[in-house]
Amino acid sequence: MEVADAGFISDLHFIDGTTGGHNIRTKAFKGAFKDIFHSCRKPEEVRIVFLGDIFDLLRTTYWLKVPESERPWGDINKNWKTIEAHANNIMDQIVQKNSHTFNIFQNLTDMYHVRVKLEKVYIPGNHDRLCNIFDSLRRKVRTALGLPPDTAPFQHSYDDLQYGNMHGVFARHGHEFDQWNYEGTTNYTNADYAQVPIGDPITTELIASLPYTMMNYVKQMTSPPLPDELKALKRNLQEIDNVRPNSAVLQWLFYQVQQNSDIRNEINLAVKDIAQNFNSLDMVKRWYKTHRTLYPLAPDSSDMLQAGIKMFKRFDVGAAEHIVTIFNTIKKAFGLSDGIQPGKEDKTLIKAAQDFLTDNPAYRYVAMGHTHNALEVPISASESGMDQVYFNTGTWRKRYTQGRSNGFIGTKYLTYTIFYIEKENGDQMFETWTGSLQEP
Repeated sequence: MEVADAGFISDLHFIDGTTGGHNIRTKAFKGAFKDIFHSCRKPEEVRIVFLGDIFDLLRTTYWLKVPESERPWGDINKNWKTIEAHANNIMDQIVQKNSHTFNIFQNLTDMYHVRVKLEKVYIPGNHDRLCNIFDSLRRKVRTALGLPPDTAPFQHSYDDLQYGNMHGVFARHGHEFDQWNYEGTTNYTNADYAQVPIGDPITTELIASLPYTMMNYVKQMTSPPLPDELKALKRNLQEIDNVRPNSAVLQWLFYQVQQNSDIRNEINLAVKDIAQNFNSLDMVKRWYKTHRTLYPLAPDSSDMLQAGIKMFKRFDVGAAEHIVTIFNTIKKAFGLSDGIQPGKEDKTLIKAAQDFLTDNPAYRYVAMGHTHNALEVPISASESGMDQVYFNTGTWRKRYTQGRSNGFIGTKYLTYTIFYIEKENGDQMFETWTGSLQEP
């Protein structure tokens, strides 16, 4: 039996740089791949699985500068070619900004002086959903990651039983079980994955738009260059998409801007303007209608989103404590995470993994990403050694977690998971590695 390694990484979120300097440094990948290739097992075959959200075509201000009908949640039937051209412009910038890292991906065996059979697999996530819709983007993904040429769409799951029962691993990105980021059915067809989820405009029209719009308001009442305190405010606001849980975004806003009372009016106007613009989007209006249930006493996803937008409309730096108290009450009513324990998204993915392993006893492991929360959850133990475990492959980006008492703590994370088979006795094993770094 061959010695085989399968390494999984996800949620790298390479961006075009318009929303800040969040791209991962190249040196982080050098150490990770060195560990995979130069382990004591000396694998004869290695498979690297990029498990979704590798390219982030949503966390950008580019879409805010084109007409609504030309955005991915606009009129894609009418403006297919135009939207494809816009997406390619963003993708080109992502590749250019991260060219040194992609050079590593393209030349792994040469860089680490190893002679193994290497295969790379790419699974799209929700932030790189567009990469599987357009042929032109699929080609650029293959070039950037060093995949062989092919015209077929990428698969949406990884099933290594199809590779000759190597490890018994089944993997998805995980957004399939997130009501905000997947609009398809449980048939999981290409058409299902092509549906635009509400999470797309939330990421761009709300999250990416907040620092962009807010600083535009601020610039109107200050002379260039921006003073140091406003430069710091801009950098901090650009971290908003790294806040976990997502329901803590409002508190993050207050936390960042309370010290800037001199621009209070501009900040208030910007936040309210963003909320109004979001609600005016044609897709958002349709989504509210189609996701409204017939049970008025049970809050649905439409109610949840509208409640959050109402809080943005009421945003007032001077009334921070009052507004946060109201929002915390709403969070409890909807059962949203407080950031201390695994959130609702994590629990949903764990349940999905448990159901899959129960229904498919031939598999040992389920791996998913998406939530940015690295986990290893035992599902079922077996006397035969056929233990079943769920893994979340975490993220490679910074994450700000809400503290138990107050404030936020920012930490950089790096996570990967390896499944391997020992040559001598055929034992199947795994290892996970999660590093964290706090910098000033």
